Amino acid sequence: MNIQIVVNVQVHESRIAILENGKLVELLIERPDQRRMVGNIYKGKIERVLPGIQAAFISIGLEKHAFLHISDVARFDPYADIETEDEESGGRIKRRRRTAPDIRNFLRTNDDVLVQITKEPIGTKGPRCTTEISLPGRYLVLMPGQRHHGVSRKIKSRKERMRVRDIIRKIKPGGAGLIGRSASEGKSHDVLKKDLDYLVKESDEIRKKAEVLDAPTLLYRDMGMIASMVRDLFTSDMDEFILDSKSEFDKIRKYAKQAVPKLADRIVLYKGKSPIFDAYDVENQIENMLKRKIWLKKGASIVIDNTEAMIAIDVNSGRNVGKGKSYEATLLQVNLAAADEIARQLRLRDLGGIIALDFIDMEVEENRKKLQDTFATAMEDDRARYNILPINEFGMIVLTRQRVRQSIIERISDPCPTCGGVGMVFSPVTVIARLERWLMRASAGSEKRDFLVIAHPLVAGELAANGGERIDELENHYRVRIEYFPDPTIDPDEFSVLDADTGEELTNEFLS
Repeated sequence: MNIQIVVNVQVHESRIAILENGKLVELLIERPDQRRMVGNIYKGKIERVLPGIQAAFISIGLEKHAFLHISDVARFDPYADIETEDEESGGRIKRRRRTAPDIRNFLRTNDDVLVQITKEPIGTKGPRCTTEISLPGRYLVLMPGQRHHGVSRKIKSRKERMRVRDIIRKIKPGGAGLIGRSASEGKSHDVLKKDLDYLVKESDEIRKKAEVLDAPTLLYRDMGMIASMVRDLFTSDMDEFILDSKSEFDKIRKYAKQAVPKLADRIVLYKGKSPIFDAYDVENQIENMLKRKIWLKKGASIVIDNTEAMIAIDVNSGRNVGKGKSYEATLLQVNLAAADEIARQLRLRDLGGIIALDFIDMEVEENRKKLQDTFATAMEDDRARYNILPINEFGMIVLTRQRVRQSIIERISDPCPTCGGVGMVFSPVTVIARLERWLMRASAGSEKRDFLVIAHPLVAGELAANGGERIDELENHYRVRIEYFPDPTIDPDEFSVLDADTGEELTNEFLS
């Protein structure tokens, strides 16, 4: 598989596209007003402790307070010295606890506390944080104040995990935990020790700042989005890392020569005349990403709908599904193709939370098992944590996927000001029915009145259809005289009514 990282740097936006065989599988966007927070470390002040939900709100100097749950409060766990799977982003390590202690035993209002952001603000919610501080390096993750150590289970060889574990035992500093990342596979003692020395230096600088600076304040900002790609993703599997910015190229090349010298030559400066995302056909794929319906081969499709509670993805077979035995075989082919595309779309759109996949129901149990296995395999390249439940009797697969930030579509778009994000507006006939109810209230008195109706051209056109038949019917029934004016600036499902003689605005007076 040919894997490329393509970087487009603009004045007010940087974009990173990860391509697999030319197909866009991940898109990351960073803007000055939307700088990544995950990984940042703050000296915060505890604003409120809520024992009812075993959580606290921490002031970190931003508009929204950070949320800290008891499960994210660091405490030494004597059972934590086991092989632990790290998060490639250097996030916190989940550990089993025997009981749920009272958060008031650890946190008090107005106390200072060091916290690290684990989840970006989403919607009305502030960021989520942890006191389990972790500093990710190229090969290791240092956790000041912890005592356990481990090795990523993404290193498949048990023998290699044991080798890395032995090195970690020898170099692990006192008073800190240490995790070997998947990139530590095959690396020597000296290479891992050099990475650790860098992390220890960073940790010392953070501690010194925390001792002298008042809360709330930022102590450590994780490296920029582009540099983090080299740290977290740039391995021998990557064929090319290409940028269109000379200044960013120089920075990344310099960092790569220190962190991954053998791969530094794969970092390339783009010198083409056309925009880099056009040259690699990324721009067109981003446009398609915004669509609700994604077409598959032979007329099949998947439809993605977002709701507050969950994300629903429906698989449609199209018309050409065959008959008899070929019918079941065709359904299987459609479902397998949809499984691969759904796994790609989850990564590409960065969809998280509860996700329900409604595949086409199949009668053969063996085919259901094959679909389950195919989807699980397609999800293996996903960097987010996820949990897939078995396919049920209705042909549905439900999964949860880690949600660290807003989805890409939420970040690059706003809800439609007309429909409010619903995706639908009232039809012209429905708007006219609402107008009639308005006239019903306005004509309750005995005095005949003249009105000027201002509406969208589609509604005005419906009023004037068939020689103005609808207007005649409304005038005769409600004893009014109606003039109308088409206004393309008004929302399609709204209207405005004025007194035709005085120009007085009457709309709100007779709305329900």
